[in-house]
Amino acid sequence: LDRAKAISDARARGDDTMGPTLAVEMATNPFLRAGRPEVKAGLGMEGAPDWQVFAEIRKRKDAF
Repeated sequence: LDRAKAISDARARGDDTMGPTLAVEMATNPFLRAGRPEVKAGLGMEGAPDWQVFAEIRKRKDAF
């Protein structure tokens, strides 16, 4: 959420915004975190293959 606020604030000031570093994306993008145990646990999908977790995240995003 801090990242979203920082981008929103920069846009409000008229500042340029650039895409995040790969490290930031890996830490914050749920699609890139589908294999992380805490993400699987948060979805109640412990033990599920990464692709199924990814598909569930996608399904939830589509309904958001």
